[in-house]
Amino acid sequence: MMIKGILFDKDGTLIDFSLWTDAAVNTIKKLMKEYFIEDDNIFDELKKSIGIKENVAEPFGALANRSHEDVATELHFVLSKYRNIELDPFKKHVTGIIRDEVLRDEVDYKPLTDIVALHEHLSSKGIKIGLATADSYQSAMHMIDRLMLHDAFDFVGSNDGVMKLKPHKDVCERFCSMYGLKPEEVAIVGDSYYDMMFAKNSGAIGVGVLSGVSCKINLKDVSDVIIPSVNSLFDDEVLCSLDEESYETRELWTA
Repeated sequence: MMIKGILFDKDGTLIDFSLWTDAAVNTIKKLMKEYFIEDDNIFDELKKSIGIKENVAEPFGALANRSHEDVATELHFVLSKYRNIELDPFKKHVTGIIRDEVLRDEVDYKPLTDIVALHEHLSSKGIKIGLATADSYQSAMHMIDRLMLHDAFDFVGSNDGVMKLKPHKDVCERFCSMYGLKPEEVAIVGDSYYDMMFAKNSGAIGVGVLSGVSCKINLKDVSDVIIPSVNSLFDDEVLCSLDEESYETRELWTA
């Protein structure tokens, strides 16, 4: 029996994650300029605090897994050692900078698959498609608008101030409620540990992809199955292996 719904993470799963690394580095540079800090060691310390090493996002860092507010909190922890900075106004300021960075017209969204074709393929199988991102609703819709994906998602779950963020099960519950699905009929596809914990907390099937911030060793203990990328979902054999009873088949794909 094939699954009936899929919730996709956005960055690192459907969209190349590098745009967030660039946005975070630019944000740090702006903050250092604002606070009149010129020190390469502090620059490196700030990057490390949110999980950027050699300009690559680390799989368990705040940038890869947490909200913009959490990223701001980590940056504040470092900067407050060098400047007297009040946390709450700082968080609001930093989230605004990050938001503006990813909403710039020149930001290059790089799809990791043909998202429209994937939606058409999955929809032809009767599978509902949702987006589940820790990104803001405004930023998620900006990506959808820029890539003309208005018909590619049946549901958008985001950091809209209403839904609880991953790894809480709220987004999956809302998706299931909207389409009359059971959690075990839903696959949650993502590139991070938090995505897989979101699947576990939801009672859904966790499908890890290796197209984003994580490698296989980061996901193997928390995923039900690991695939190279979402392109594997064009393969009906892979799709059929995602139902809750196909444990042995999933093991073959994960091996």
